[in-house]
Amino acid sequence: AAYRDKLRRLLAWPGSRIRSERLLSSLPPSFLREHALLLGRLGRHEHALGILYSRLGSLDLALEYCDVRRERQLAGADAAGGPASSSDCPYLPLIKVVLSSDPDDPDRGAAAAVRVLALRRGSVDKVAALKMLPGDLPVSSLARPFLIPAVVEDESRARRLMVASSLLRSRHARLRKELVEAQLTSQADVRSPALARLGLGELVRASRGTRARPVHATSPWFPDVLLTRYHFRRSLVIQAQVANAPAPVGRAGAALADVAFVVAESSDEAIVPRLELPLGRIPPGSTGSVWCVLAASPGRLDGSAFLTSELRFTVRDDGEDEAGGLGG
Repeated sequence: AAYRDKLRRLLAWPGSRIRSERLLSSLPPSFLREHALLLGRLGRHEHALGILYSRLGSLDLALEYCDVRRERQLAGADAAGGPASSSDCPYLPLIKVVLSSDPDDPDRGAAAAVRVLALRRGSVDKVAALKMLPGDLPVSSLARPFLIPAVVEDESRARRLMVASSLLRSRHARLRKELVEAQLTSQADVRSPALARLGLGELVRASRGTRARPVHATSPWFPDVLLTRYHFRRSLVIQAQVANAPAPVGRAGAALADVAFVVAESSDEAIVPRLELPLGRIPPGSTGSVWCVLAASPGRLDGSAFLTSELRFTVRDDGEDEAGGLGG
């Protein structure tokens, strides 16, 4: 008995290298469980279950065989990073075997199939299994052991998934808000990491903030914009501090997306645009800074330079986009 137990463990181990066909032909006929394990390694699951259920007369051994297949399917799906396939349900061959095990007493086979469904209702492919049952099987024989518990469990699972989905949406919204706030904070100062990486050198002087005035008629989404100039030795940095209007009481506000401050034209070749640092999103009631970096050559500058600039943004309100722009 000890040697047969070791043999069964070897045959059940998926990593063992065995010539299954050759070993199958050499095993004694009395080694039924060993025959079933070898047939399973060859993919002949119905034959293996026929031995365990019909010849050994053990539904428990047959279910254990199916459970091992199910565990391996789940492990393979986890390793692949996806859900387990329902097209190869390991319990369907067992239902087929028990239904055909006793042609003289079909009611016994149907009762055994219902028991399989009841014992493994959380794992079996319910639709495929129900199609396999005899058409004249009374619904009452299925209702208490299988149908009612299955419906209750599915409803409970659906409620759990809805709660989990709501929690994930809430977490996503919170993380998105934190990300936006971090972006707004990181770009709020001239010493921001994005500007520091440009190696602009020491700040020479900074101007006082100037409120931007649009040259065209404003839209209802027009934000409040404060412009500040930072002079470096060979660079001019313009900060556009954009204050988005808060949401009206009882209504969802409009977010400003893809916000960028762009210098479209310079009257002097001594000052030319070099880089823009945009913002992805400014929520309602929030303030964010976008930057434009210009290369400046003070020695070549002939008097004053005039810049034509634009604040470009997209309004997102209730899932609809509206392009907006401000010239100055």
